[in-house]
Amino acid sequence: MRQGFPYARPGQVIGLFGGSFDPPHAGHVHVTREALKMFGLDRVWWLVTPGNPLKARGPAPLDRRMEAARAMMRHPRVDVTDIETHLGTRATADTIAALRRLYPRVRFVWLMGADNLAQLHRWKDWRQIIETVPVGVLARPGDRISARMSPAARAYAPYRIDGEARHLLGRSQAPAWCFVNVPMVDVSSTRIRAAGGWSAAQERRDETGAQHQ
Repeated sequence: MRQGFPYARPGQVIGLFGGSFDPPHAGHVHVTREALKMFGLDRVWWLVTPGNPLKARGPAPLDRRMEAARAMMRHPRVDVTDIETHLGTRATADTIAALRRLYPRVRFVWLMGADNLAQLHRWKDWRQIIETVPVGVLARPGDRISARMSPAARAYAPYRIDGEARHLLGRSQAPAWCFVNVPMVDVSSTRIRAAGGWSAAQERRDETGAQHQ
């Protein structure tokens, strides 16, 4: 496999967890560990995106987010990657299509939160996503209504896998999706940025680096 792309064995089931991770936090780690257990995944790849096409404001520099993500997510079955930079893709549908070409004998599962399911119909080629790979949706208790009533959920309601069979998702044929409740860590990237924790941490690193130059 080319440099910058993680190794995967034929037949493995790999969850794809994409996001800006601006910054990464304990909630991302918690969701990843739960997805590994719940959906019958062999591995999870964090796809640290160069930028979110649905957000006007750009994230922190990619190398900074990659460094923070690798420090935060330490698990033998999780790879932190910047695959989209190497692929030259931005939209999820394009990334999935490119990965399936590169790894034709690997089974991929797209992982998302309930908030993303609620707005999935706004994503580029969103139907292609659901019809190409199984989708695992992880939600806080109480976050079900807006996601369950979303255009995507209604359109693909016949293909929803019951939560009790969630471990079969990774081996299911798309379209297939499963919605599970996961007790969440009460933290978000937005709140961390608003509180100044992410920028403050960078300023401290910059000052420390300057002292050693």
